[in-house]
Amino acid sequence: MKLSFRKAVEADIEFIVEGIIEAEKSGSDKLPYTTLFDLSEEDTAKLIRDILDEDIEGQEWCLQHFLIAEADGQQAACLSCWVEGSQGLGSGQLKAQAMAYFLDKVWNEAADKLKLLAEMQLPRLKGYVQLECIYTHKAFRGQGLAGRLIEFAVSEHQKNDIDFEGCEIQLLANNSAAVASYTKCGFLNRRESTCNDIRILDLLADGTRISMVLNRQNG
Repeated sequence: MKLSFRKAVEADIEFIVEGIIEAEKSGSDKLPYTTLFDLSEEDTAKLIRDILDEDIEGQEWCLQHFLIAEADGQQAACLSCWVEGSQGLGSGQLKAQAMAYFLDKVWNEAADKLKLLAEMQLPRLKGYVQLECIYTHKAFRGQGLAGRLIEFAVSEHQKNDIDFEGCEIQLLANNSAAVASYTKCGFLNRRESTCNDIRILDLLADGTRISMVLNRQNG
């Protein structure tokens, strides 16, 4: 298998949308936005495309932040990476502003559910490279492509960013396979945050969020 890595282009958008949706499901069949905003999976895909089209830097749904792994010329894996706080505002705030703009009234109607999500929010490490939306197409799983794409992303930032401090990944605790994969790449648990309100399980596959980090000295 011939493997190569590159920055994403517009022709990758549908693959990236697929990757974001699968990453948001966190190893389950539960897509948060269907219950959070009463959206279908098709509506969620449109929302993601709309935000990708805006190419808002500093948050995860930005086309220019995506890297693609190709296996024998086929899209095989993707991830989003950016430096937290590089645009002045945090990535969570930037993403929320974009979603609120496109969802309009639907966003306001979900206020109580959004408060539940806020209970398990973990502040991202400012200045750290954030890795999100990590996805491998089912035809290429079991070959370590996600790990190799992560290593490529880390090495690119180490080469090009003299202020490189390290990388952070946030994920739900239920995704044990992903935790094991990131641990193998050298990431360590930094902290966890849990929402103890049982209603959170109507929205997400798990009520605990984990932050894992790869520090410069350990990378």
